Amino acid sequence: MPPAIPPPRPQKPPPPAPTASPPPPVPSALPPPPAPGPAPISVGPVPWPTVPWQAGTGAATRPAIAAGAPAAVAPAGVTAPAGRRQTWVGLSGEAQLFIDGSSNKTARLPQVVFSVTHRPTDWFRMVAAVEADDGTSLAMQQAFFEVAPHPAIGLRAGLMIVPLGLVNLVPEPTSYLTVDRPLTDQLIIPTTWRELGVGIFGEIGPGLRYQGEVLSGLDGSGLSATAPLWGGRGDGSGIAVHDAAVAGRLELADLPPGLVIGGGGYYGGAAAGLAALANLHVGVLEADARYRQFGFDLRVEVARLYIVNSYLVNNYDGLLGQDAVPARGRGFYGQAGYDLLRLGGLETKQELVMFAGYENVNPRSEMSPYNYNPPSITGPGELSPRAPSPTKSFVRGGIDYRPWPAIALKADVQVALDAEGPPPVAPMVMAGAPGTPRPIGADVADAARGRTRVGLAIAFNF
Repeated sequence: MPPAIPPPRPQKPPPPAPTASPPPPVPSALPPPPAPGPAPISVGPVPWPTVPWQAGTGAATRPAIAAGAPAAVAPAGVTAPAGRRQTWVGLSGEAQLFIDGSSNKTARLPQVVFSVTHRPTDWFRMVAAVEADDGTSLAMQQAFFEVAPHPAIGLRAGLMIVPLGLVNLVPEPTSYLTVDRPLTDQLIIPTTWRELGVGIFGEIGPGLRYQGEVLSGLDGSGLSATAPLWGGRGDGSGIAVHDAAVAGRLELADLPPGLVIGGGGYYGGAAAGLAALANLHVGVLEADARYRQFGFDLRVEVARLYIVNSYLVNNYDGLLGQDAVPARGRGFYGQAGYDLLRLGGLETKQELVMFAGYENVNPRSEMSPYNYNPPSITGPGELSPRAPSPTKSFVRGGIDYRPWPAIALKADVQVALDAEGPPPVAPMVMAGAPGTPRPIGADVADAARGRTRVGLAIAFNF
C-alpha cells in the first residue's frame, strides 16, 4: 500500500496589513462669541447694588432715576464681577453761562464732585464723595458704607442723600436735560440734601423698590424765606440726635419698560437743641414719574413743604415782612424731550434731545397767622409777614447734545411768565432778636429771582 500522505500543516494567517494613520482633524471655524450675559451690575452708590439695570444706549444706560440712585454713580458699562475686589474713581461737574434780558452775563462752576467707591466683595461697599462749590469751598457730599447680602434687604450708614426729588436723588448734571436744576429741586427740595444717619433699602418684588432712613434733623435757626430749608441742612457737620428725622421712598420701575413712578416723604424736628424752637417741625412730601424709552425723555415732579409752627423761627431770628419763613411751600414741573437722531434711524450712541417744559413754584405759598405783624414794619411795596408771596411760572425749552454718554452740551431758554423778583438783600430783622438769619447760596438766591434768560453749559460725569 502506498504510504499515507500526512495532512497539510496549518498556515499562520498573514499579518494584517498596516492601516493608514487617521488624518489629522481639520481645524474648525472659531466658536461663535458667547451670548450676551445679564446687564451690568451697578458699581456706583446706588441703593440696589445686587440688581442689574436695563441696558440701553446713550444716556439711557444710566440707572439713575430708575433706581432712585444717589450721586457718584459709576460710568455706564462698568461691571462688578462677583467676589472680586474693585475700586472706582469718578468725577462729575458742570460749567454754566447765563445771559439775561439785559445782556448781563454770569459764568458759574456750581459744583465739581470727586468720588471713590470701593467694593471689597460683591455685597459690601464703601463710598466717599467730595464736592467743590463755586470753586471756593469743599464739603463732603456722601460718605457711607453699605451691606447688601440680598436684593430684598440692605443696610447703609453715614452721610447719605435724602431720598426725595428726581434731581436730588441723582444730582450729577448729566442726569437732567436743562442747564440749571428746576427751581422745585432748589427752593422746595434743597438739592443736594444729605444728612448723617442709617437706612435700609431693597427690592421686594419685580421693580418694587424701597428706602427708609433715620437722619439727623434740620437746624431751624437757618430756615429762610427764599429757599426755606437751604440753610437748615446739616451736610454732615453734626448730628442732631435730639431732633431725629425719618425719610423714605417707594417706587415701581419698568412696568411698562422705561417707566418709573415713585414718591417719598420726610418729617422731623428742627429745634437744633434750642428751647425757643422746641415745637418746630418740618415735613416734605414728593411724587415723581419718569419715562425713558424709544427716544422719549419725559418727567414730572410735584413737591410740598410744611413748616409746623414756623412763627417760632421768625420770632427767634427776628424775621419781618417778606423775609418771614413760610408755613407752606410748593412746586411742580413737567418736561418732555425727544432724541432727534431717532428720526433718521441712525445706529449711534449719540443723542440730540430737544425738550420743552413748564414749572410753577412758590416757596411761600402760605404764612403762619401768628407771625409778628405791627403795621409799622411793612414798607411801601413790601409784603406783610402774613401775606404769601406771588407764584412764579416758567416755560423752558432747549437742546441737550451728548456725543458720548458721559458728556452733555446744553443750551436752553427760560421765559418767566411772572415779574422777576428783586436782587437779594440782607433780610429785615427785629432788633434784639436772639438769633441771626443765615444767608443762602448766591446761586440759589439769584435763581430764585425767576428771570428770563438764556443758558449754556457743558456737563460731565466720568
